Amino acid sequence: MIWPIGGMVRCSTYFQYAATALYLRSVMFGTTDDNALSCFLSPSMTVTKKHEPADVRINNRMMVFGQIFSSCPMSRAQIGRKTGLSRVAACEVVSDMLDKHFLMENGYEQPTRPGKKGTLVSVDDQYWNVIVLDLSMPFLLQAAVMNLRGEIVTRVEKSFDKITTVTPETVIALAESLLDGASHILGFGVAVPGIVDEDGVVVETANFGWKNVPLRKMFQQHFGKFCAVDNDANSALIGERFCGTGRATGIFVQIAVGVGAALLIDDSLVLGIHHAAGEIGHVVVDPDGPQCTCGKRGCLETFISAANLRRRINENPLDRTTILQEAGRSLGHVLAPSVSLLDLDDIFVYGSKDIVDDIFLGATEYAINAEAASTLQNHSIRVQQCSCGNDIVLRGESIAVVQAVLRNANEYKKVPPVGLEPTTQDLKGLCSAN
Repeated sequence: MIWPIGGMVRCSTYFQYAATALYLRSVMFGTTDDNALSCFLSPSMTVTKKHEPADVRINNRMMVFGQIFSSCPMSRAQIGRKTGLSRVAACEVVSDMLDKHFLMENGYEQPTRPGKKGTLVSVDDQYWNVIVLDLSMPFLLQAAVMNLRGEIVTRVEKSFDKITTVTPETVIALAESLLDGASHILGFGVAVPGIVDEDGVVVETANFGWKNVPLRKMFQQHFGKFCAVDNDANSALIGERFCGTGRATGIFVQIAVGVGAALLIDDSLVLGIHHAAGEIGHVVVDPDGPQCTCGKRGCLETFISAANLRRRINENPLDRTTILQEAGRSLGHVLAPSVSLLDLDDIFVYGSKDIVDDIFLGATEYAINAEAASTLQNHSIRVQQCSCGNDIVLRGESIAVVQAVLRNANEYKKVPPVGLEPTTQDLKGLCSAN
């Protein structure tokens, strides 16, 4: 199955995906502005599937929301021009999303000629809230109430002496502590290090020792509301794409307790057949290298995980530059084949600034260009630090929740009265989306 533009990709080879993505981009979306995110969060489709009216409505809704998300308030006429929708179609989509509180009216445009002023609309950042949890940090759980723009309303943190003491019930309790600070809850989102399948089951996360934990089901049974569960690197990539400087195609690397990556091609998140795309931490860099917790020797994590790098630097502080250069080269060596195979330009790295600094990034960039660039290319590959800061995972996961809901927004027959929130029953079919 393929989820284009802001969705997810599951395919047996990159070549199958490349052909399909090019077809979808040209046929479905034309030449939209990359920076406008105008095809934000599109629905599930395949090339061979007949386009039903509902698919068109979903696609229109995604385009409108994405355009407004990345822009200042816009009039309906401006939305139509930017997205290519007819004036009637743009007005219908906007009216529907206003009724469901995804958008709100926000003043009037400045007239450039005589006539009625156009009403401006923007993302409704006042009605819905999303409760999001970031489990990616060592010994620290972060949770926040977010609005639809990925902005934090309120947050809490909980620290632990031992990572293995974190259980699913611990995470649920932390989410519950935020209920009083939220108004109308659209859903929950949890970003987890490790492999997460399409049903929100945490297949494995070495951080907590979890295996086959049905986290989405547990959240939905406890709260009676939709919950998205995603790999933390994928969440962070979404955050950088929509709230930072990320572009439609690139690789995201997260260096923390372990090492994970995420891949975006034409605004489609590549998950892999087994939902394990981006698990580069246990790629062997040196068969004679240090013993890894996985049982192999010389895995990438043994060279560049934050804990291992800090330990080596603390033991030999005068060798800090050399240690970080070697680590950067190791990462570049692992990424170079993918960069060459997929003709990528941008690589974003997220991690603590004492590790992911100019020395590390420069060494990674040099190694990739040395191993992947060729005389056929007239550009160099850029490796840069993420621009979203420490809240990148929270912000990305909040958008992932909005993504899932917008794919199924037709399930909202009407917005409930103030003070009531939609339950899982109200969002029939939503639990299968993510």
